[in-house]
Amino acid sequence: MSLRLLPAALLAAFLPLLAGCGDGPDEPEPTPTMEATSEPVQGLPVLGPADQGLEFFGEVEGVMTFATVQCTWIRGNSPENGRLQVALEGTVNGARHRLRIIVNGYTGPDTYEWDGVPGSGPEVTVDLDGARGHARVVVEEPGDNGDIEAALTTPTVGRIAGFWQCPGTPR
Repeated sequence: MSLRLLPAALLAAFLPLLAGCGDGPDEPEPTPTMEATSEPVQGLPVLGPADQGLEFFGEVEGVMTFATVQCTWIRGNSPENGRLQVALEGTVNGARHRLRIIVNGYTGPDTYEWDGVPGSGPEVTVDLDGARGHARVVVEEPGDNGDIEAALTTPTVGRIAGFWQCPGTPR
């Protein structure tokens, strides 16, 4: 077989396979935004901008007054397996920072704080640009805003205090 005929032979061999592939990929599902829902819905993230009132002490010093936020509530197969995650990205003194608040054992609006004993109840963790720690988080009705007091311990020491909120929930 000559080299000129090789591409035509390959195309002829794969053409029947390509014909069975359908019309292409399905339309992507739209991402929920604050216009679609204004509070955490099980399994769906709420995305968008929101005012914040978070004060940072330690390696990061200053106040975050506005952030792009993603709030997600995943109800587990039992109450102790639920999870609330609030991911904020905003500026503090002109520098961009990422803060994640994670409540494992989330069952709805309430006060959550880890007692230091693994597996004993809800665990609330924070991550600020890779520095981790534990927190006390108050989640207010209907579950899309609240207060936080956090201590960062790994690998740096710092504190975070103030209020957080998901998009679409003016406080």
